[in-house]
Amino acid sequence: MARVAGKIAMVTGAAQGLGEAMARMLAREGAKVILTDINADGAAAVAAEINAGTPDSATSLAHDVTSEADWQAAMAHASDVGG
Repeated sequence: MARVAGKIAMVTGAAQGLGEAMARMLAREGAKVILTDINADGAAAVAAEINAGTPDSATSLAHDVTSEADWQAAMAHASDVGG
């Protein structure tokens, strides 16, 4: 199924646990997924695993959700992904 095909989804806390599971599910359902986490290496590893099965469906970036500057960077990244 492709319930969210053509959509962009940002998942915070995506390096592990529920965030990781949501990012994987959204990619399987057709979304372009932006994985963010304070653990940038973990988010990048999950994005790479997602892209191995669903090419070009995931990107990642470091993101501290308590930082306004990080939110601005995340929104700019989402704009870039959306084209």
